[in-house]
Amino acid sequence: MRELTDVLILGAGIVGCAIADELSRRGARVTVADPRGISKGASQASAGMLAPFTEGLHDPVLKALGAQSLDLFDSLIERLQSDGYDLVYGRGGSIDVALDDATAAVLAARAGDLSKAGIAHRLLGPNEARHVEPSLAPDTAAALTIDAHGFVGVPQLAAALWESAKRRGGGLVAEAARRIVPGHGTVRVELETTSRDAPYVVLATGCWTGRIDLAGAPPLPVRPVRGQLVVLRWPDGDVPRRTLWGPRCYAVPWPDGTLLVGATVEEAGFDERATVAGVHDLLAAVSELIPRAWNASMSNVRVGLRPATTDDRPIIGASKRIEGLVYSTGHYRNGVLLAPITARLVADIIEGKAVDGTLDACAPGRFGEY
Repeated sequence: MRELTDVLILGAGIVGCAIADELSRRGARVTVADPRGISKGASQASAGMLAPFTEGLHDPVLKALGAQSLDLFDSLIERLQSDGYDLVYGRGGSIDVALDDATAAVLAARAGDLSKAGIAHRLLGPNEARHVEPSLAPDTAAALTIDAHGFVGVPQLAAALWESAKRRGGGLVAEAARRIVPGHGTVRVELETTSRDAPYVVLATGCWTGRIDLAGAPPLPVRPVRGQLVVLRWPDGDVPRRTLWGPRCYAVPWPDGTLLVGATVEEAGFDERATVAGVHDLLAAVSELIPRAWNASMSNVRVGLRPATTDDRPIIGASKRIEGLVYSTGHYRNGVLLAPITARLVADIIEGKAVDGTLDACAPGRFGEY
């Protein structure tokens, strides 16, 4: 096993903070560099859903990694709470909702797949669905509950992970990385005003990754995808009981009586504005799913730029071009869910441990010599 010494982590979102915590717990001295500070990018606009058996439907690799990562959350949250951090966390399950017969048939097929995989669930007809969740629309055709799913307060979790690393000597640099090149037995990172050398560097810069020069290689194919999220407040505080997935939105009930509704998927470049069109679409979608939403008040709008790759899989793995550089970026919609497993994998890579073969599908080499 390699000895852990200095690790420079570029990016202070949920993934970067989870890596900082994991590495510091293993004995590394970590420094995090991010011009915005802790959790000020895509993480601050996340609803914090933990739903691998819904989000990972289209990709068995994402579903496998998501399931592994979900299994790590209980112990992670318990550790941080025992250290005194106040976190919002729940594993009350989720409900996928069908509003027509065609979507109901899709849910029935998914229920069959969940049965084969041994995942606890229930396929509900219209009346039973509205009994389980009374707020659902009268024309609900079917619903699928998945017990394992949950949610977590992302900004608070990122802050707790960072503070945990900081307690072990972690440092923060408020600068962006411009260039990464091989050093003399180290990795050299050219920041905005200074340069830093470290035995290991972790690239966790999300959608900004493509703006960093990687020793003259073509930019990594990570692009920003804008997501807008609306925070609604019920007049009576009687929000839905579980996280809901509808045809055009999801809705996450929060302990403070608000409902987080997201999220748009917009190819808008680096434009981080909230828009009338985005808010309108979310309000129409959630009101289709939960008619009482028309009577809610709008408390806030959050916007984040999610880092997407061309195949929607993250880029996790050691660089073949720059020794000591490890990639951890491109998590798109799954950064929160995959943060614990990503942190463990990155730390294992740096320590020279063998990692799960599933990670081969996420290696940077699928995009070229990186």
